[in-house]
Amino acid sequence: MSMISISYHSFYRQKEFSKLYQTSDGRRTNILHPEYPTLKKFLKKDPRLDEKGVRARYDMAILNPEFIENNEFEKIRCRDISRFDAADYRAKNLIAALEFKFVIVHGESVKHEIYYDYFKLKLAEEANLRCMLVFTNTDDGEINYFKEPEMQTDKIIKKVYVAVFRLDGKKIKKEIQYPRGWLGE
Repeated sequence: MSMISISYHSFYRQKEFSKLYQTSDGRRTNILHPEYPTLKKFLKKDPRLDEKGVRARYDMAILNPEFIENNEFEKIRCRDISRFDAADYRAKNLIAALEFKFVIVHGESVKHEIYYDYFKLKLAEEANLRCMLVFTNTDDGEINYFKEPEMQTDKIIKKVYVAVFRLDGKKIKKEIQYPRGWLGE
């Protein structure tokens, strides 16, 4: 089972996330949506905005109930970009956009994927809260994925790196937060 599935089910068990809201056209949906499409198009190989690129997806989005209640279901699903106008790109239609990674082998390709997720969140003006959660169970070849000064000083995107591994038979947990202390240390 993937990290996204586990997280989705953990959230969904809470009634706040499973409650159904009625759309303006009479359909019903909850606020929790996995693999929710972005409003912007990106190139993944060299992370940047590009109208010829593809729409990416947030691993999970928590929708604003007012957005659900004031719009038709097809707009809420966010599959057809033509349903959105310029004002929607800055409207806080999402309470949160979340990105997850579970690293089992450290490497440059994982570092690139994490940066790409960061880049998507950096430009997610439609989200009020933007979070990245990176977990690993190994320190073999460990990389500082948030080493870039831009990522360390960014106060908009909340980032957490959690490493749990064994050293001399003892379980070790390391947690790093950017910006520092946002989890209430």
